[in-house]
Formats: sequence, C-alpha cells, structure tokens
Amino acid sequence: MKSEKKQEKSGKIFYLIIIFAIISFIGWGMETSYFLIAWDDLTDRGFLSLPFCTIYGTSILAIYLIIGTPHGGRLKPLFTRAKALPFFPKILSFIGLYVIYFLFAALIPTTAEFFTALFFDKVFGVTLWDYSYHTYHLFGYVCLDMTIIWGVLITIAMAIVWPLLEKLVRMIPLKSAKIAALTIITVLAADFIFNFSYLCVKGRHLVLY
Repeated sequence: MKSEKKQEKSGKIFYLIIIFAIISFIGWGMETSYFLIAWDDLTDRGFLSLPFCTIYGTSILAIYLIIGTPHGGRLKPLFTRAKALPFFPKILSFIGLYVIYFLFAALIPTTAEFFTALFFDKVFGVTLWDYSYHTYHLFGYVCLDMTIIWGVLITIAMAIVWPLLEKLVRMIPLKSAKIAALTIITVLAADFIFNFSYLCVKGRHLVLY
C-alpha cells in the first residue's frame, strides 16, 4: 500500500512537470504573438534560449499547489456549501469565492515577476521586462494592468483549462511520463546553466533575435 502511494505521488510529480513545460511554452507563444501583433516586434521572450517562459509555468504550478483549482482545491468546501444556499445568496457567495481566488491568482505571479526582475536588475543589471510605460507600476518590475490580467487569465485557465489539460496529460503512460519529465528537467536545466553562464561572462542576456 505504501509503495503504491509513493508511486502515485512520484507519478503526479512527473505529470506536473509536463504540464509546467506545456504552460511555459503557451506563455512564450502568447507573449511572442502579443509583441509581434501589438508592436510589430519579434522579441526574444524570457530568459531561456528555448521557447519557454517559465514564469508562466512556475506561477500556475505555485497556484495549483497553494490553492488548487477554484472548485477542486482549498476553496472546494466553501463552493460545496454555497451550492446549498438559495439562489441569490448562492450567486453572491460564488462571486465572493471567485474574487478570493482572483486575488491569489493575481498576487502569486506578480510576486514572482517582482522578485525575478529585481534579482536580475540588481545583481546583473539586466532588464528582462520593463513596465515603466504603464501608469501604475512599481520600479517597472510589475504593474497594475498586468496584475489584473494575471488574475483574470489564471482564474479562467485554472477553472476551465487546467482540468482538461491534466486529464489529457494523465493519459500518458507513467513510464513515458517519467522519461518526458526527466528530459524536460535536463534540457531546461542545461538551457538555464548556459544562459546564466553567458550572463556572468558577458554581463548581458543572450538575445537570439
């Protein structure tokens, strides 16, 4: 029984790593497309050379581990109790619970953005992104507009996309998932080490295009 639980737990980690990579790739695609459409600029997004913006994967994974999905995570008991209420109190309760979830979904990636940007700026003098052109921003590291966008997108993604994505990923046989997850970790680690070394030697971020 213990060995089965241990295997199930390790298997879940492999699937989460795969989901992390998928979301990081989607984030890279979204940012690249946005800059290309809005600014007509094919910009090298993220710190890695590969097409991954890991802040997306990291933020989504952190939200999943801290609070879960809106209806399947730590708020599930409250949603269950809200369903038993009369119509209008139920609607108000659902709105309030989604507002709470929105705050978590906005705060976690904003915090990750702030400290990531702060670290690279103060330690290496590298600006990974700059929000100073927005009206409400903090040192250009984070801005109110992006915080709200984070909250809205992640709340919708965790309510609709995550359950479907998790179901699809879990269709991968455990052995194949393990190989894929270890490959992803190895490749991303090598990419990070290379770019970190390049930054230390050259004093600037490697831009491919």
